Amino acid sequence: MSAATKIDELLYDSLESLTLPDVYVRLREVMDSENASMDDIAEIMSLDPALTARVLRIANSAFYGFRSKVDTVTRAANILGVQKIHDLVLAAGVSQTVSSISNELMDIDTFWYRSVHCGFMAQAIAEGAGMRNAESLFVRGLLHDIGHLVLFSHYPKECREALAFSDEGLETRLYEEHQKIGVDGLQLTAELSRIWQLPKSFIESFQHLMRPEDVTGSNAREIAMLHIAVQFSVGIDSDLLIDDIVQRIRPPIWRLAELPPEVGVAALDASTMEMVDAMYLVLTQSEGMMA
Repeated sequence: MSAATKIDELLYDSLESLTLPDVYVRLREVMDSENASMDDIAEIMSLDPALTARVLRIANSAFYGFRSKVDTVTRAANILGVQKIHDLVLAAGVSQTVSSISNELMDIDTFWYRSVHCGFMAQAIAEGAGMRNAESLFVRGLLHDIGHLVLFSHYPKECREALAFSDEGLETRLYEEHQKIGVDGLQLTAELSRIWQLPKSFIESFQHLMRPEDVTGSNAREIAMLHIAVQFSVGIDSDLLIDDIVQRIRPPIWRLAELPPEVGVAALDASTMEMVDAMYLVLTQSEGMMA
């Protein structure tokens, strides 16, 4: 069975539970309109009070550290801008969607904690590189591993066998998944992103995460930064020394990111546990807790 057929089969089986909230779809439509206003955004957000609550919790978290409380979506949109509101809605919407997927290999809270930490590292690397829209890297780091939740749910035995190769690096683990299942977690993340009609930069990031040098254009540097953050995240989970993690990142990727290895180490220090804890709690809180 080809990888494309396997992906179609997995997504078909999971499609009902993997649909993003309507509010995100409508928000994208408004953002694509030339006449969109902050009031339009607030009106759409009001259609999903639970998701609105998550977005406001994120806006009021240590992630931003505003002095005064952000108590309405309109104010949040005016302070943060439409693109950041989009990214927050996307992060909250995906969290709400995929957290319902059950699996026996990884606790969902552990999954989100690791994902949030990876997101913060990606953002810190982007900020260290002087990138203006660094928060986009946070969201890509947060979402890069969602395909594995689908694999864990459908192929626990094969995924457990592939996980045994984690100490050899992410590339080896993905290779083992492809050998045993016919598809790997990153391929599923990319296809989910396509189905959800996420920005092209997101889809391309997940497609080429392991080979950012194969990409042409400005997104190649961002993908290289994301690759570095993911490698640090994986290495930390495997209890590798920092020097060993740096060695796993190929020199062409450091050059493409236009960064010295020290930036990755600095990003690790910048992604403080206090901020990770704050964002993790926001993304994993149930709707009932947000009333």
